Order: sequence, then C-alpha cells, then structure tokens
Amino acid sequence: MTYTNFIGDGVSVNGAPLIPGGGTIPLAGTYFYVDSVTGSNSNEGSYDSPFATISYAFSRCTANKGDVIVVRAGHAETLSTAGAITCDKAGIYIIGLGSGADRPELTFGTATQTTVSVLVSAANVTIKNIVGIAGTASGTPLTNPFHVQAAGCTLDIEWHDGSATVEAARAILTTAAADNLTVNLKYVGFTAGTGCVNAIRLVGCNDAR
Repeated sequence: MTYTNFIGDGVSVNGAPLIPGGGTIPLAGTYFYVDSVTGSNSNEGSYDSPFATISYAFSRCTANKGDVIVVRAGHAETLSTAGAITCDKAGIYIIGLGSGADRPELTFGTATQTTVSVLVSAANVTIKNIVGIAGTASGTPLTNPFHVQAAGCTLDIEWHDGSATVEAARAILTTAAADNLTVNLKYVGFTAGTGCVNAIRLVGCNDAR
C-alpha cells in the first residue's frame, strides 16, 4: 500500500520526502529535521521538534546507514569558519525542502572571511536543493565554499553571489580524492563582478560528472 502525506513544507510518499526537482530519498536510515526558525539543538530532531543547525544534525547521524538530514524550507544559516559544516561521516544525505526563494540558504562569511566552507571529507555524501550565498567582498573572495575531499559525492546546489562586489572565486573546489563526483550547479553571478575565477575547480579528481 502506498500512502501520501501532505506536510507543512513538503510531500512524503511512504514516509520519504519528495525531493524538489524529482525523486525521493531513502527510507532505510534515520531522518533528522532542521529549521532555523522553530528549531533548537536541544530538540530531538524530529519533524515536530527540529534541530536548529545542519552541523548539529550531522553530528547525530551514523555513517553508511542511509541517514537523512531534511532541511526545512525557509531555513537560513550564516557560516563563519572553514568547515563550519563538516561532513565527515560517509553516506549521509542533506536534502533541502522548498523551491525558489523558499529553499534553505547558507550565507558564507562576512568581510574578509575567505576560507568559510562546507567541508565534505567523507565518501558518498549527497547535498541537494541548498542555496549558497557569498557574504565576502570580492577583493578577498571566498576560495572554497563547498570543498569536496572524498569520493562518490553528489552536489545538486545553487550558488548566488551577493552583488558585483560580494562574490566567490568559485562555488566548488575539490581535492584529488574527490573521484566519481557528480555536480549539478546553477551559478547566479553579476556581469560587472570581478571576483569569480571558475565556478567549479576540479583538482586532480577522476570521473567527475
């Protein structure tokens, strides 16, 4: 029997939230919900009691069990350090809900914080339907907002420069360990900007798509 649940910020089929743009996410693992508006890291991480940050939700995951972090529509975080979100457990899914301006947003840095990043250091991590936003002036642009250092990862994300003077040098940087990488990136920049060097920089990895 198939059942469909229309919840406040998405739709689930047999318990698995539908991914914006198509598909569902696995049923096997534990689901942790994140919402910066109503959440707290003292909560249990359930739909009705979400966590406040993606980093904390990741700390509650177990590697290679199909665990899923569901980031609610309207979620917003400002990241201020390298590895502010460190994905160091393999096989975790980070899935944003919502569409358009309602998608979860991560703002990377302020002023001259050039190394602010989401660090993916474990294999087979998936990040989908998340919007990254530059928060650093293009005189010292962000160098590696999404930094992939492990194999088999998938990034299906959108990047927004803040303005013609608030930019990133790129949205995604890899190391040679990031073999079998899959990327679907939409980069929204400014024609008057000077900070962007390359939207994606692949450094020595094999079989990237």
